[in-house]
Amino acid sequence: MRFLFLFLLLLNILYGLWQLQDGNADESLYQAADQALEQLPVAEATIEESEPEVEATPSIEERQPSTVLCVNLGVFNVRPEAEQLRQRLLALSIESEVISREVPGSQDYWLVMPVQGGQVEALQRLSTLQSEGIDSFIITQGALANNISLGVFRREDYALARQAQLEAMGHSVRVERQESVSSEYLVQVDSAARRLVDQSLLAGLRKSFPALQHQFLPCKSIAD
Repeated sequence: MRFLFLFLLLLNILYGLWQLQDGNADESLYQAADQALEQLPVAEATIEESEPEVEATPSIEERQPSTVLCVNLGVFNVRPEAEQLRQRLLALSIESEVISREVPGSQDYWLVMPVQGGQVEALQRLSTLQSEGIDSFIITQGALANNISLGVFRREDYALARQAQLEAMGHSVRVERQESVSSEYLVQVDSAARRLVDQSLLAGLRKSFPALQHQFLPCKSIAD
């Protein structure tokens, strides 16, 4: 629309000048032409006003800090085996450390006979149970200390069946659910040396450690 307006305006100016040449126009046409020319916008000023400002945006590196990755080799159920792998890596000038992590184990069912009178009464109850041929022992640690254990079962139905047998013999026992927690060990190669852990090295290590696995994971603090 803006360009159409300018085009029509220029046509009016040209038409007025043409009339002047024919002697049919008066001095007012000159004034109208001057006023029309003054209304024309300045192109440079329009461009400068419409030019958007460009704001600097942070780079990807500034917005997202890099994550340090290590190579974890394992998994081992006992620490000495993880230490053996670590020694192999040290012989190859590859720095590493053994880290541990806790993993949930199976849920066990513990048959417990409550004892109210402390260790003295627990010893008396234990003597009675053993005289009846019932396997039992006094719990010495934890929240159940000074109570009597009558066995640990992997399945709840076995524990309930044994509980019914003991109660039929006149003994009051209860089933305590216990979730076992175990530790597993990995050998962590830090980020500076992880490039040395290539496929050829892993293939050689698997000859001594057939179940060896490797993962690239964020580095973890070394366990004491």
